[in-house]
Amino acid sequence: MAGGKVKMQKKLKASTIIEVLIAMILIIVVFGIAMMIFTNVVNSGLSVKKIRAEALLQQALLSAERSDNLVSQSVPVDDFTIVEEVKAYNGNTALTDIHLTALDQNQQKVAELEKVILKNNDR
Repeated sequence: MAGGKVKMQKKLKASTIIEVLIAMILIIVVFGIAMMIFTNVVNSGLSVKKIRAEALLQQALLSAERSDNLVSQSVPVDDFTIVEEVKAYNGNTALTDIHLTALDQNQQKVAELEKVILKNNDR
């Protein structure tokens, strides 16, 4: 019986190549949608980098409010560059608009802060 033929008594049901391709396409589409959702959730969340940049902007704003000499400047702090833009608010010389922007090493905006302060000439 070593060289004998094996007879199949029942036919096996199998998937066609088209059914397999359709299943693969559905899996790829679902995976792609899941990756887009995951990327949006990760990018919209608060990161440590953004929180650190906002804290640095708050410190820079406090020091700018205390300073008598306000000028537009760019200052590197840690891994960020803080860009400070100072201008008169709506042409009023008593009011100063301070706009602070924190840029990362790739010069992409991480956080920004803006405040209008009243100049005190009595100092």
